[in-house]
Amino acid sequence: MGIGKSELIKIKKEMKNIIKLLIVIAVANIILASCKKDYIIGGKLESTTTNLTTYDYLKNNRFKMFDTLLMLVDKAGIKDVINQQGITFYAPTDFSIDNYLEKRSKEAQVKNPYAAYTIDSLIKYDLGGFADSIKMYIIPKPITYASLTSNGVVLNTAMSGVQAVVSYEQTTDPNLGYNPVVNYIPQVEYYSLVIGPLPSPVVSVKLSDSVAVRTLCQTTGLTTATGQLNVLNNGHTLYFKP
Repeated sequence: MGIGKSELIKIKKEMKNIIKLLIVIAVANIILASCKKDYIIGGKLESTTTNLTTYDYLKNNRFKMFDTLLMLVDKAGIKDVINQQGITFYAPTDFSIDNYLEKRSKEAQVKNPYAAYTIDSLIKYDLGGFADSIKMYIIPKPITYASLTSNGVVLNTAMSGVQAVVSYEQTTDPNLGYNPVVNYIPQVEYYSLVIGPLPSPVVSVKLSDSVAVRTLCQTTGLTTATGQLNVLNNGHTLYFKP
């Protein structure tokens, strides 16, 4: 039995709809792929240099991931601190600040269920602390992949008496780019703020929570007009709050 004219028209319409859907999916995938070029967990920037200063590069981020951070930088008057020549800045994103505000709110709500610690609270009461604590995110010299090891290098931060362990480690996590069918094993950078006595020898991956707050970098290896810039992952909490 042959297909009737009405059924044939119906099939053609369905095929057109399927083709349109496939085109939409393809375009969406292209857009998604392009969005991932700048910020990939554990990844590197495709373009590793910029003529912008560190501050201006963060300000011009197309995903607006640093607007709150830079507002605090401006209010604290420390733009020059993150724009110092020759430093490496491990920048926290706005998500890190939100994580901190949420944590402080929950701590306050133990005594007062209606308490809220907001960005206005930070500006009013803790701006001086922010200006000082941002130095924990700064290593006062350029950090390159060649200068790092998988176990980690112990470095002084710009905050007096505070150290960090910076490591460049291989990963077999599929979420960080590992693929078992490819011989290449990707590497990711960790920034671990030291909060307790370091063991000897130092092995970054084995550092306990009582020794260091280990934080994955989501973007690394950018050279700005003023220094090096890496970005900590969005799960990080400002001030390395555990």
